[in-house]
This record gives sequence, C-alpha cells and structure tokens, in this order.
Amino acid sequence: MPPRRATPQRSKAPWRNAVALQLSLGAALGALSQLSSLALLATAAYLVSRAWEQPPILYLMVAITAVRLFGIGRGALRYAERLVSHDAAFRGLERLRVAVWRKLARLAPAGVPLWRPGDLQARLVDDVDGVGDRWLRGALPLAGAVAVASGAVVLQTALLPAAGAVLALALLAAALAGPALASWSARTALRATRDARGDLTDGVRACLDGREELVAAGTDAVALERALDADRRLRRAHARIAWTAGLGQAAGLAAMAAAVVGALWTGVPAVAAGTLDGVLLAVVALVPLAAFEPVLALPAAAQQTAVAKACGRRLLEVTRTPDPRPDPFEPMEFEPNPLGGPPYIEIKRLAVAWPGAAAPALQGLDLTVQPGEHVAVMGPSGSGKSTLAAALMGFLPYEGCLRFGGIELADYDGDDVRRTVGLCSQDAHVFDTTLAENLRLARPSATDEELARALRWAGLRDWLDGLEEGLQTRLGEHGRTVSGGERGRIALARCLLADREVLVLDEPDAHLDAATAARVLRTAAAALEGKTAIVITHRPLPEGVVDRVVHLSPPSPVG
Repeated sequence: MPPRRATPQRSKAPWRNAVALQLSLGAALGALSQLSSLALLATAAYLVSRAWEQPPILYLMVAITAVRLFGIGRGALRYAERLVSHDAAFRGLERLRVAVWRKLARLAPAGVPLWRPGDLQARLVDDVDGVGDRWLRGALPLAGAVAVASGAVVLQTALLPAAGAVLALALLAAALAGPALASWSARTALRATRDARGDLTDGVRACLDGREELVAAGTDAVALERALDADRRLRRAHARIAWTAGLGQAAGLAAMAAAVVGALWTGVPAVAAGTLDGVLLAVVALVPLAAFEPVLALPAAAQQTAVAKACGRRLLEVTRTPDPRPDPFEPMEFEPNPLGGPPYIEIKRLAVAWPGAAAPALQGLDLTVQPGEHVAVMGPSGSGKSTLAAALMGFLPYEGCLRFGGIELADYDGDDVRRTVGLCSQDAHVFDTTLAENLRLARPSATDEELARALRWAGLRDWLDGLEEGLQTRLGEHGRTVSGGERGRIALARCLLADREVLVLDEPDAHLDAATAARVLRTAAAALEGKTAIVITHRPLPEGVVDRVVHLSPPSPVG
C-alpha cells in the first residue's frame, strides 16, 4: 500500500470570521445597553433630587429628555444585542454541530465504538450547546460588566473621588471573589455531571429501547432504578453548582451593599462640608446599584465559561481522533471500468485490522473480482468477512494490495468510494418513519414506482401488497412493526435502489428460512445483472446466485 500522507492544515473558515465579527458587535451593543442603564439611573436620581427643589420646568428639560433617551436606548440596544449575538451563536452552533457529525461519519464504523451511545449523544447535543453558551453567557456578560464598571468608577470619581475609590474596591472584590468561587465549584462538579449525564442517557435509552424484554424478564424495575440513580447523581452535582453560584451572588450583593454604604459614608460629610452639591448625593448613592447589575452576573458567566471549556475539551477528543482510514491530500478521481460498468477489483496479501486491535481480523487474502461478477465469500465467525466489507467501503486502513480499476483504494477519497460501492449490512438501521422515506434515504428523488420495484427485487412484493397504507406505512422505532427478515430485505431494497456499481451484501439471508432466502437471493441476483456483487454469508447459497465461492479462514494467532 502507498505511504500515507499527512493531512494539511486548513485555513480558518471565512464563516468563523463573520461569526466573530457578529459576536464583537453584539458585545459592543450589550455594553452600550448597560451603559445606558447606568446613565438612566444616574440621570433619574439627579432629576428627582433637582425636582424636589422645584426649579422652573425649563431647568429640568435636559434631564427629562436624557431620561427618555437613555430609557429608550437601553431597550433598543438590548434588543439589537440579543438579535445580533444570538444569530451569530446559532450560526456557529449549526456549523459546529455539522462539523462534529461529519467527523463522526468519518469515524464510522471503526471509531465510534470508542464512546458509549449516551456519552456520544451528550457530546453531539449538550457539549455543542455548552460551547455556544461560552459566548452568550460568558464572554458577552464579561464585556458588559467591564464597560459599566469602568464607566461607573469614572463617573463616581468625577463626582466624589473618595466614593469612586470605595466603588472601585468593592467592584474589584466582587469581580474576583464571586467568579473565582463559581469557577472552582464548576470545575469540581464537571466530572460528576458529565459521568452522570452519560449514565442517565444510557439508562433512559435502555429502558425505552428494551422495554418489552425488560418487562418480560421482570427486570424493568432494576433498569429503572439504575436510571433514577444516575438522575439523583446528576441532580446532586447540579445542586453543588447552584449552591456555590449562590455564594458567589451573595458575595456580590455584600460588596454592592458595602459600596452603597461607603458612598453615603463619604458623601454625607462632603455635602456638609460643601464639597459636594446635595442634589448629587442621590447620584453618588445610586450609581453603585447600576454598576453592580452586570457584575452580579459574572459568577454565572465564570461558571458557564468553565463548563464550556470542559465541553470544548470533550469535543476536541472527537475531532482530534485520527480517522481509521485518512484520505490522501490529492485523491485520484474514481473512475469505473474504462469500458463501462463496474470497476475491476484486485486484492493481494490483504491484511486489515480494526483500530486498537492487537492482531489483524483479516490476513493474507488474495481475490480477483471481474467487472459484473458475483462472488460469494464464506467462512466461520471471526474469519474476517465483515472486516472485508468495511475495507471495501473505505472505512478501514489496510496492508497489502486493494485496487479498484488498477488504482489503490487508499488513493481514493472515501466518499468517492462509497458513491461507487454500496453496503447492505445485516444490522442496517430502520428509522421511525414511513416505508417510502426509509427507502428514499438511498435516492431522495425516487418515484413510488421505483420504490415498489426495489421492494419486489428484495422479495417483498406480497408484503407490500398486504399493507393497508402501502408505502406510507410507518415502520416504528427501530422498525418494530416489521420482522427481522423484513427489516433486512428493506435494507436490501434500499441498497438496490441506490444503484451502486459494486454492492457488498453482508448476510442478506439472515433471519430468513431456506425457501425465502433462496427466492430473495435469486431475485436480487437478477436485479444486479451487469453489476459487481460480493455476497458475504455463512451458509451455502442457492445454485445460480453467484459465479463462484471464496472461503475464508480465521487468521492465525500472533506469536
């Protein structure tokens, strides 16, 4: 096999720059909204104090207009900030989730078993949301708090330097103590939250997916108790986070009260000494309230930032997991047989191992498949039949020679391979939707006539005719309304509908009696006339289904 080339570093996507620009604009709008709140409270305090002196109304017009301006501006700026920042966050989340999903698709089927189903679902859903919340609930509140705190200290210092110093110290204490406590609590509880969340998802999935079997075996109460135990652990972890977040809020409120008391403690003597206008005393006393409004949100922001970092690390575990079969820098264009039809397949001394396995699951295979030939691959369990199917689909790396059309499979892009080679797996998934939609996964533009023809090819003519709703029949969760044999033939019809040049059939006769299996295999062989077919099976096939049979043996143990 040719040497594998390293994957190049990709430049930063333009959409990331656009999202970063939008988030920066949202942060600026949020800071302006918070500054408007500060200006509104200060102006309103001045207006009330000055109005108590009953001056001519014209003396108050500037303050009255300013109150209206800051009041309207606060709401308008807050609305604009939410609109811009949430739009940017949702755009980023969409692309991040799609990127994680595409990476998981590249890992399938060899790399995905590295994680439990519940843990994998938590990464794809909760962790992606957690990374997005880092900006909405972490960075943006911090930007607003910095802007308002700086503005409040400048204003307070301009009115009364001593009060400004007290406010600065109180803000600094609140900004350090509350977030530090919240961040520490989040870090200590993250592992418990992560494990309990994965266990809860797995437990709920087990209860729902296997509810009939659990009830029949009388173990439904045990399975439910396991899920409830995970739920209790998750609630305890969240309670610890909430408790310490409350302590952070209490520290902020205590600092705010100290700032107000300090403002009065320095302001009243200043008014008595004549160094501060009495009208401005209300402003000095109320500015800390506006200054602390965004600062009180910092503990939750710090907590969310810690959670987001942990979520980001978990997503990096997925995105940095090496592809079982990495694609080359400059892949060759996948061309079928130059004379038309399926490509010529040549296999020599093929050895294939699953990621993490100590020894190859398939070793020393030699096989040549001519265009349009139907070949059966037989062997006992453990002989590497399914491993061969995964290698032919471009899912696994290999040693030796595996050529399509005279070119190594490793030199093709994996997606191009799978657009030419189709796989009918024995455990193909049937979705909880209509029969038609399950089939159109293979070809979305297929007509009802084409769907019905594919079902006939798969030996489901009588079954389809017996359905009251025909192609619009819902198959239920995991295809619960159909039998195992019908589920396998639906998967076969889906693969026939995809019209690939090469089709790998993995145990197409599973769950079928001998007579039904013979009828289905003969019909499928006729439908695949002119195409290359590799039929993987563990039992003899009927006469005329394949052109020849290849037998596999389990690889010799290492050492």
